Order: sequence, then C-alpha cells, then structure tokens
Amino acid sequence: MSMLSPAPMTLSSAQKTADLTSLDLTVTGALDATTVLAVRRASAKAAADGPILVLLDVAAVTSVGASGVVGLLEVLHLLRLRGGDLRLFGDSSELKETRLQAHLGHVARIYANRQDAVNSGTALVRPRGLAPRLSWRSLFGRRHRSLGWG
Repeated sequence: MSMLSPAPMTLSSAQKTADLTSLDLTVTGALDATTVLAVRRASAKAAADGPILVLLDVAAVTSVGASGVVGLLEVLHLLRLRGGDLRLFGDSSELKETRLQAHLGHVARIYANRQDAVNSGTALVRPRGLAPRLSWRSLFGRRHRSLGWG
C-alpha cells in the first residue's frame, strides 16, 4: 500500500528559486499509478494559481511500477508547461535502479536531500548524451573508401 502525504513547507522567501512557491510531498510505499495520480492532483491544485516547484521526497519508496515512472514524467511535463518544475529527492535504491533502466536521468534528477533539490534550479546544465557535439570534423562528410573498383 502506498501513501502520499504533504510535508511542511520550510522555504523562506530568500530561498525561493526564481520566485517559485513550493509544495512538499512525501511518497511512502509503492510508486504506482494511484500514488502518481495523487501527486498529479496535488500538483495541479497547487499550480492553478501559477508556476510552482513541487519537491517530492522518495526516500521511503519500496517498489516502482512502470505506470509510476510514466506518471511522474507526465507530471513533470505538465508542471514545466505551466512554468514550474518537479524535483525528486531522497535515497531510494528502488528508484535508482529504475532510473538507470529507464534513463530517467536525462529528464529528471534525483537529489540527495531537499536543499540540493531547491538550489538546483540556479544553473542550467546540458544533459549528457542527448545530442552529439558539433565539431569541424563532422561538418564535412567523409567519402567512404571501398576496396576494388568503385
């Protein structure tokens, strides 16, 4: 059985990233479709007034379903469309294994603690491996040589 509970917000006005208000949520148990549906409802309700930063504590996640991963990506997409963000934090071995298998690191990062998740939005970093680097060698195509007549 999984459970979603709101955590107390402890962001001061000096710690807000890009003037976003925050919503703290904690996931306990399985990360599946029902849990993600609760996260989506809470996020949508909070984002009705404007962009919001949703901080999701995943330290107590015991199992991860495919519907949970897909649902988190949908929540992330919806929040980013509205100018907000979803940031996961906490040490969960189940989620780390799933993140490696599904390559979630290209879309969403899992931070060690809440403070790292809050402070992460200040510097944008290009994700690795998404697009090849452009260099002068790749600008001009090389003619492939063949053996024999050609």
